[in-house]
Amino acid sequence: MMVILGVGVPVLMYLTVMQSLGWRVPLITMNGAISFVASSSENVILYASPSTKAYFGTIGGNYDTLLVPWRDYFANRKRTYKEVREPGQLKEFKNGVLVLPSAIALSDEERAEILSFRQKGGSVLATWATGSRNGKGDWAGWEFLETLGVKMTGEIPRAAEVSYLIVNGESPVTYKHPAGQRLPLSKTSETLLRAKGEMVAGRFMNWARIVEPERRDEGAIVYTETAPGPSRTTFYAFAESVWESRPLMMYEVIDNTLQWLQREPAIVRAAWPNGKRAAQVIEMDTEDGFPNAEVFASMMRAIDYRATFYVLTSVGRRYPEVLTRLHRDFEVGYHADVHDGFKGQPPKLQEQRMQIMRTEMATVIPDVDTITGFRAPLEGYDAATEALLHKSGIRHHAADPSRTEARLPIVSKLPDVEPDDALIVLPRTQRDDINLASQNLNVEQTTKELIEDFDLAVDQGALGLLSVHSQNFHADSVLAKAMPGYLERLKQRKDQLWLASAGQVADWWREREHLRVSTVSSGKRLELDITVVGKKRLNGASVIVMLPQKGPPPTVQPVKTGLAKPTVVKLDEYRAAIMFGALEPGDYAYQVTF
Repeated sequence: MMVILGVGVPVLMYLTVMQSLGWRVPLITMNGAISFVASSSENVILYASPSTKAYFGTIGGNYDTLLVPWRDYFANRKRTYKEVREPGQLKEFKNGVLVLPSAIALSDEERAEILSFRQKGGSVLATWATGSRNGKGDWAGWEFLETLGVKMTGEIPRAAEVSYLIVNGESPVTYKHPAGQRLPLSKTSETLLRAKGEMVAGRFMNWARIVEPERRDEGAIVYTETAPGPSRTTFYAFAESVWESRPLMMYEVIDNTLQWLQREPAIVRAAWPNGKRAAQVIEMDTEDGFPNAEVFASMMRAIDYRATFYVLTSVGRRYPEVLTRLHRDFEVGYHADVHDGFKGQPPKLQEQRMQIMRTEMATVIPDVDTITGFRAPLEGYDAATEALLHKSGIRHHAADPSRTEARLPIVSKLPDVEPDDALIVLPRTQRDDINLASQNLNVEQTTKELIEDFDLAVDQGALGLLSVHSQNFHADSVLAKAMPGYLERLKQRKDQLWLASAGQVADWWREREHLRVSTVSSGKRLELDITVVGKKRLNGASVIVMLPQKGPPPTVQPVKTGLAKPTVVKLDEYRAAIMFGALEPGDYAYQVTF
């Protein structure tokens, strides 16, 4: 025993130290399989394929036009990289990240060297039709990309209405962008491709974030950690030319991609409380057909949800019993006095209208000071509207989809307004019943479209805001018959979803600003510092961790004695949520170990 301890303890200490410095150390997992704690590497190799260069020359093209965007990226980021022009040079690198920029033609030697690089632990970032032709330029199919974990299904027709890359929020390879961010794509001669992968981080869509049914499970950006072995892959299903005219937004995607491929963990402040993946608000514009609100309300009570009703006060005051019940069980907000938009109206007239709507609401609901939500008729408002809403006590309003390029709440920029008193703007992020009715859908089709909009919002980590209208919600309407199927889908994903009223989302978005997050990397650990500013307790604080190793979530321990240990929940194979529950104002320190 003394001999065993005398040898074993120093060996264990040595391995622990060397692992913290970057060694890949094999581990025996619970099921007996060998896995690796893979090391990160600063090596970034830009591979300028000679076969691809020759192929472009035969068709009158210039491969440099697809290499230059990468050189510009590295120059902009002041990032060290190595440009390699011969496959044999790849032998110099034991690991790192190999960038294959639209390397459409690859010889047998190039393929073999890339495979060898991956087997040594190197990761790959490939773009567009990489490897689809052989060294002579002849069509070879998609086999090379499939060896990287990418399943190709073809090309997107040039006539398709696809002009944006829409990214997921809190994804390991896109987390610098908020959920649902629109990244404009330039029209180029290189067609967009259709790809599937283990994980999707972005999709090709139109401005309204609608995608053709046959492409809904495909990705413009896919990523995977190929098993067995330590290599990771990210694939962009587009050529570099699509971002060349507006490069900076894409640079942030590349930043995150390289970090993930290099196995550098990252922690970001979560968009939603308590580790929830997304938020959902369902609201009714309650105007003509006001009594139909009772049909909608009964469905919301059945799922124990406090929905939001924006009331057109000139109509609502004629149904005091209905309005009183809505106010008792749900959140009630203003939908103005009459159904005219505010946009472009003189500020004095807008202010008069707001006074009228408050007076009319007070004839039924005396405590109007508690009503702090608003939605403009026809989604018509302007900067003057927002300033006057804040002046009149309104603290959130549901706006149009064009208000922000992302699918998260935003803070209205009003002068001399403290953050805790900010006006929060909630963009409508799902097609409403008017959009769907214009397509002449039946009940089953309407349910399907509602569910697909919802699923996309959850997958993106976004705010889903569904707006319906009272005049379209009578008991025999298509919308009313389609809603139960939609609500059933919400229940199926309830563990991932925060189902909240509009006011609750707005309140959280203000409270979230009190959370400050910073990290310092230390080998296989991150030092996580949390600060809660202000004077109030913060409930629901969470952060999202991008894992350096597929599978197991990290271990999180407080650094200071007496601090409660947070809860760690695995979100998927590449992310985990750390939930702190209730935090009093102050500073907190944790050690996150992978």
